[in-house]
Amino acid sequence: MTLPLLPMLATSSPPFDSSEHLFEIKWDGVRAMAAVDADHWRLWGRRGADYTQRYPELAVVRRLPPGTIVDGEVVVLAQGRAQLSAVLRRHQLRRPEQVRHASRHSPVHYLLFDLLFHGGRSLLKEPLGRRRAALAEMLTGLSDPRLGFSEDLVGSGRELFERAVAAGHEGIMAKQRGSRYWPGRRSPAWRKIKPVHTVPCLIIGYTPGPQGLYSLLVAALFEGSLRYAAELTRGFGAGQKAELARRLAGRRRPGPVVFCPKKAVWVEAELYCRVRFLRWTTAGRLREARFGGLLENAA
Repeated sequence: MTLPLLPMLATSSPPFDSSEHLFEIKWDGVRAMAAVDADHWRLWGRRGADYTQRYPELAVVRRLPPGTIVDGEVVVLAQGRAQLSAVLRRHQLRRPEQVRHASRHSPVHYLLFDLLFHGGRSLLKEPLGRRRAALAEMLTGLSDPRLGFSEDLVGSGRELFERAVAAGHEGIMAKQRGSRYWPGRRSPAWRKIKPVHTVPCLIIGYTPGPQGLYSLLVAALFEGSLRYAAELTRGFGAGQKAELARRLAGRRRPGPVVFCPKKAVWVEAELYCRVRFLRWTTAGRLREARFGGLLENAA
């Protein structure tokens, strides 16, 4: 095997339906490839940078057969959703003692979606469906939560995209079942489907509702200053409204941290969230805005 192979990249696409594609969650994490030989393993990123020492808990890949190369995403999961801010905090650690502590207390998961070499034999020219079937079979019986298979989603692409975004995921991937793997190349055979724009926003208030809250009021940076940006009523997954209401209840303040024309329960500027939207208005508001999940410890 020639190392490091560079990962195949996707083109952007709007949602679509196709029986010739398989769909899967687009995991919001750190793209990484791993190789296993008889006496060592290695993990590296999109440009070939070595990640092995950053994620010692992923030595579990040594349980894969020698001569294996896989492609996947390193993530921190919370209730089945990838937490980008959490994995980025892990990724920036360099000091060995920090890495060891984090690997015990904030372990990552490695979600695999492709098998490129098996037993030292290249599968790069094999169709994607065959590669993924071999990968799923290889992972059967490992039973280790740190190593998982990124399952196919069943249904139409448009419906799956809406469901994934509503559940707090970054989006979905669509991949031609018969496509080969092109290392280091961007190919239309793989398409990333996600909301047009995403912006981090500060939660400044909420309006109460039957599930704890009805909407969130958020502010964002616009032309260099923090301004009220949107009221979010969509994009919340099951149970998220109740959880947000619980977390915000103890943060009340008498007024908004920035001017807002809405009536709401105002909160201290302590929690950030990801907001997906269509475009900015000239007044600095977000059109078609929807909740995309909390950004933990982003402050």
